[in-house]
Amino acid sequence: MDHPHVRLHHNSKVLSLNKKTMEESKKYKRTVIKQTMNKKKRNNNKMGHGSRSRSGLLQMKVRKLQILIPGGQRCNHPDLLLSKTVDYIVHLKLKLRFLKALSDMYSL
Repeated sequence: MDHPHVRLHHNSKVLSLNKKTMEESKKYKRTVIKQTMNKKKRNNNKMGHGSRSRSGLLQMKVRKLQILIPGGQRCNHPDLLLSKTVDYIVHLKLKLRFLKALSDMYSL
């Protein structure tokens, strides 16, 4: 996932989300995907009573997530929905960091 560099010029100050930030967000995405895959493996190994109710609960959670994530309604595959979710979280974190920096600059 490529993130554009975000720059704001104001009174010769430059705020930028640099390469380090990009790498942090990529690392975060890889970590979340690994954790999810490990959970899937553990859950697939579990057999027994209540598996139907867990399946229904999972489907309900997937539907809720599809509503929350922009473009999630079009994601029919859980892995694609997970990827979109991680991208959206990274996007929101970058946006929050940018707005915080902007706020700090104007509060001086």
